Amino acid sequence: MRARLTVMFVATAVLVAACGPGEATPPSSTTLPTTTTAPAAEAAVFSYSYEPGDRHDYAFALDQTLQMTVTAEGDDSLLGGDLPGNINVTTSIAGNVSYDIAEGPEPGTRQISISGVFDELAIDGTIDGEPVDEAMIEDGAVPDLVEVPDITIVVDERGHLVSVDGAEVPEDFPFFGDPFSELGEFTSGGLGGHFGPAFPDEPLAVGDTWSSAQSEEMEGVDASMSITSTYEVTGTEIRDGHEVMAIDFTTDTSEVVLDLGEMFQALFDAFGELGDGTSDPTAELPQITFLITVAPSTANGTVWFDQEAGIVRKFSQDTATTISMLMDFSDAEAVVRTAVTMDLDMQLEAELLAGPSA
Repeated sequence: MRARLTVMFVATAVLVAACGPGEATPPSSTTLPTTTTAPAAEAAVFSYSYEPGDRHDYAFALDQTLQMTVTAEGDDSLLGGDLPGNINVTTSIAGNVSYDIAEGPEPGTRQISISGVFDELAIDGTIDGEPVDEAMIEDGAVPDLVEVPDITIVVDERGHLVSVDGAEVPEDFPFFGDPFSELGEFTSGGLGGHFGPAFPDEPLAVGDTWSSAQSEEMEGVDASMSITSTYEVTGTEIRDGHEVMAIDFTTDTSEVVLDLGEMFQALFDAFGELGDGTSDPTAELPQITFLITVAPSTANGTVWFDQEAGIVRKFSQDTATTISMLMDFSDAEAVVRTAVTMDLDMQLEAELLAGPSA
């Protein structure tokens, strides 16, 4: 699984056209243990207890249902051939995600190298009414929106991010770095980061809530984005012999509008100015509109946290996202207009499979 949903993916899907909620069958290692209610726990400060040299393996199952429609008008040759008008595909993936723990750069921090392996893949659906199969993913006919995790993060003992792949996380995280890559987070389903939440410094008991919010302008693309997450400790349970705290969460993401027309227009203009001198300087440069919109979305889920061991034993998240793209391209010879709408529903379950406290 290679390609996150980035601007390059969208452009490729549209220009090149190489081109859930389904019920997932979790891997056998994720068979749910017996769950019972534990006595109410006293208020305590929640913290993570990752030890250098430890390794935590989580088995996961992820379902993605993609409904995508494409409409195109104008010169098809600019799009690389006929585009599919309708894609309706459910992809079910299962595998393992591993956390390798090392000392962090500062006292009280830990470095977590996250990697993954996809063991199982099932695909079902249609492209313009024709059944799909796994080979269609390999040749690019079906968008592949999940990549194998490969990231290194640093967290403090409360689970707050300190750095990602060596880059310091500023206060306005997650709005740093390449804004195009932010779109990938809408399609990762939760695999691309730390499963556990960032805890407050205050003691927590059943019924307690806390929240976090970020809002920032995206420099260079005239866009803004905000995320608000709310958590509630809803109860105690016994899972596979371990007492855990069930923490429900809701994450609301605002609409994100990326107007990339000016950026692409500037690139075309620059290439025109850097020509080899053989082109006609009076020739009309292409005019471009390129607009990507991510509709407001909500993710809901539950984290089962083992206070004694200081680890997440299980994680569950459901997410629904709608992403649309509008592109107009015109020059002296041709005009093309393309509109793409993608509705993406994702369900992820991950459960601790092996580790010092498994």
